[in-house]
Amino acid sequence: MTPADDQPNTESEPPLSAEERSAPTRRQLRQRQERRSRRNSWIIFLSVLVVVLAIVMFFVYSFSSSDSEQNAESPEETTTRNPSPGLDGIIAANVSPENFLPGDCLADYTDAGEPADIVECSTPHNAQLVGRQVYSTDMSYPGEDELLESSEAFCADIPLLENTQTTYSINTSRPSQYTWENDADRRIDCVVSTNDETNFTESLVEEPAVDDQRSEQEQSEDPIQTADEAVEAAPEDTQDTTDDATAEETAADEETTDDAS
Repeated sequence: MTPADDQPNTESEPPLSAEERSAPTRRQLRQRQERRSRRNSWIIFLSVLVVVLAIVMFFVYSFSSSDSEQNAESPEETTTRNPSPGLDGIIAANVSPENFLPGDCLADYTDAGEPADIVECSTPHNAQLVGRQVYSTDMSYPGEDELLESSEAFCADIPLLENTQTTYSINTSRPSQYTWENDADRRIDCVVSTNDETNFTESLVEEPAVDDQRSEQEQSEDPIQTADEAVEAAPEDTQDTTDDATAEETAADEETTDDAS
């Protein structure tokens, strides 16, 4: 071995440039990409969670507000008809459509599926149930078109009194095939309602039309009652109580008048 071989190699590698020193390795690049991917995943997860919570809170608030408004705006139905209503003329308040009777004059009526107030016909009202037709439970469903045609013909034939200048429409409420077959619904109702904000102030019929096509047994088990018959059949104690209340109101009015004099 020569002396030159014992000499350490004095030749050193050339220094790295600034660009080479700053260039990340593949491992560093992979780690950065993994961190970025995890961060993006968390951002997406949190965003989705916020959206889901917002939707849930929206529906919870909507349902709670709807229930509160319904409970606040819908008074309980009056189940007893007042045969001698006061100055407001209300016989029964917020009555369900299934409890309407032929001849009933209806205030705040919207459609055949919504409650309305039953009032004296001399009280302003925007609808009246002028006729009812009932089929036998033994009868099979006649079909939508046939039922529509027959019910409209029945309602159109009801003679109305010419005592109003209000424009009105004759609406027919009838069973669907589902209610016919599952709920034994056989009732046709004819409701005359105003077309605008005006009101009726009298009855539109002398007597409501009633066409009961059921068997005698069915009629005896569930007779069709008209509005006038319901008033006549009101319990005597209800009438006495109403008369007493009316008398008290009259006496109070007279006393107020005397004091003023």
